[in-house]
Amino acid sequence: MITLGSLAFNGPFLAPLWSPPKSAGLYAVLVPGWRLLTFRALHFGQAELFDAELLKAHPRHPEWLTIAGTDWNLYIATHEMSFSTPAQRESAARELARTSPACARCSLRRRCATHRTNSSPC
Repeated sequence: MITLGSLAFNGPFLAPLWSPPKSAGLYAVLVPGWRLLTFRALHFGQAELFDAELLKAHPRHPEWLTIAGTDWNLYIATHEMSFSTPAQRESAARELARTSPACARCSLRRRCATHRTNSSPC
């Protein structure tokens, strides 16, 4: 169990060994932090139904691999939101990204999706 924002997420789980829950919800893509048992969020997203290929099918997967070095350094954490609408999940994912201390795009000196839409600098 890991707390991201104000939500409790299951995990983090090593991405290659992850068994997805059979529900809708939010997910966080994480990499290990500099200190033991700490993680840094690279991405927050939502899914109608979690799938084992969720991360590999994502357009930003190559970027995450550049940061992590290998799939074995990528972790996923999930927050189940059964019976939620796509709009509710998308809103919650945007709020998590907005309140996250750092995101991968910011650390790469680009604007993340949240900062792009809110036009505030990283």
